[in-house]
Amino acid sequence: MRTIPGRALALALVAGCADDVAQPTGEPTTSGEATTTSSTGDATAMATALPVTSTTGTTTSDGTTATSEPTGPGTTDMVDEALCMRLGGPDGAEALAIAIAGQVVADDRINAYFLNAQFDGGRFIDCLIDQLATLAGCPGATYTCKGMKSAHTGLGVSAIDFSDFVADVATALDAHQAGPAPLLTEADKAALVDSLAAMEAEVVEDAGDDATLYQRLGRKPGLQAVVGAPEAAGSWLAGVTADATLSGFFAGIDEVRFGTCLVRQLASVDGPAVYGEEVDPPPGIEPGVSAASPCRAMQPVHMGVTNESLGGAPITAADFVAMLGHLAVALTDAAADDDDAAALQKALEPLCPEMVVDPEDCPGVTEVEEFAEVDLGAALEDGFYDGTPATMACVTLVVPATGFDVVEGVEVEVGIDTGYAGDLTIKLLSPAAETVTLVSRPGLDEGADDGSGCSGDNSNLSATAPLTFSLAGEKDAELMGDGLGTDEVICKDDMACSYTPNPGAAIGPDLASLAGSAAPGEWQVCAGDSCGGFTATLQLVRLRLTRGK
Repeated sequence: MRTIPGRALALALVAGCADDVAQPTGEPTTSGEATTTSSTGDATAMATALPVTSTTGTTTSDGTTATSEPTGPGTTDMVDEALCMRLGGPDGAEALAIAIAGQVVADDRINAYFLNAQFDGGRFIDCLIDQLATLAGCPGATYTCKGMKSAHTGLGVSAIDFSDFVADVATALDAHQAGPAPLLTEADKAALVDSLAAMEAEVVEDAGDDATLYQRLGRKPGLQAVVGAPEAAGSWLAGVTADATLSGFFAGIDEVRFGTCLVRQLASVDGPAVYGEEVDPPPGIEPGVSAASPCRAMQPVHMGVTNESLGGAPITAADFVAMLGHLAVALTDAAADDDDAAALQKALEPLCPEMVVDPEDCPGVTEVEEFAEVDLGAALEDGFYDGTPATMACVTLVVPATGFDVVEGVEVEVGIDTGYAGDLTIKLLSPAAETVTLVSRPGLDEGADDGSGCSGDNSNLSATAPLTFSLAGEKDAELMGDGLGTDEVICKDDMACSYTPNPGAAIGPDLASLAGSAAPGEWQVCAGDSCGGFTATLQLVRLRLTRGK
């Protein structure tokens, strides 16, 4: 699961953006509320939710060194020394910085970026104070934190994230004007907000608000609605607690804490939350968790958990799949896109082995097994191939049943000695008699898969330099040997040994079509020679199967 450093976002969004302003998302769940919380009480108390960590020379997220990068329009020209007085002097800059911090940390729309232990709240506020004081022309104030562009690179900030942050700053300015800075004018506030909004192009990387599942599913409020609460019809928690086969696992659980951790789990898939790095949040925000009691890792929290309703049964892969099924229902109820719903469930599959009694039963768990025949010495009859397996030299590989009996991926390695690679056709036949053509007379624009026509490519093959065919191949099989002469050997002389299958005129499925089919049974790798003149010999066949349950 990808982790996004919230510290950099916060510093850049708040401290960095002030640079330009001058004139006046183990223990899965949610609070069950999908509303945005605004800061209504003591802003100083809210700001203390921001974690404080030491800033060392290795810290790169909030710019502990000065930068010459431009941070926005008009920074130098717009400084108005009288603004320092209207802002309330250095003390006023500090009060406004704390108010902004309190506002964003209490805003569920964007606080997933901030409520992580790795986010340095102390540094964030210090930089913001310096930023505001510098812009206001306060004596001795100097801003040395990062500029906007560098501070946001790679964070994936969306346009709506930026818009919500600007709105929070505007709210903090209103409160500051109504409280400690009554001399602050409407023009001061408008100029500050306008200058901040002008930095959008430097900050936003996701202009369409759709680059990640986190954004497409509605950010933290959307995920809160999906997780819900036991009494919230259609939510994930409602489905799980109403399921008699699962509810016994949750007897006596702190449902509020469970909900908060589930939301953070989902928001950490590709969003800004960092699961397990919870902090002390403002009242009403992320209830049930704290710096001293963060969400726990999957394995320790599920170890020994049993279903009290089913006589103490342990957690199985079937239970995990049932949990994902209820998530799917909740996502459907929330009108999530089908592909996004499937992707979110898929992203959670790696958690299964940490939670269940038999990890090998988990969805997505696979094993790779190799089956090979070497030193075959199987001659391909010159010019005998007519498009049918009967006219090819075939090697049979028997794949036994192991429990991992569903094909997830296929890779074929073939070693052949021949003087004309362009005469060859190589095919893979599955136990269900599905045929995949790996290569068909490379270099020849054949009209049909019937063996007619000769010598597409005239370079050589050697069994000591075998070729591999897979969906991850580095070169199209039709291009085998291109650029080589008649005395040169493919793979050995051009280092091109990995190929993506190309069936040529043999229209049919590719290796991807075998995914989901049965693995056990007889697999065949067959090679045919369309033209005479050189004896081709099949020496090596190796089948690598990625198998699941």
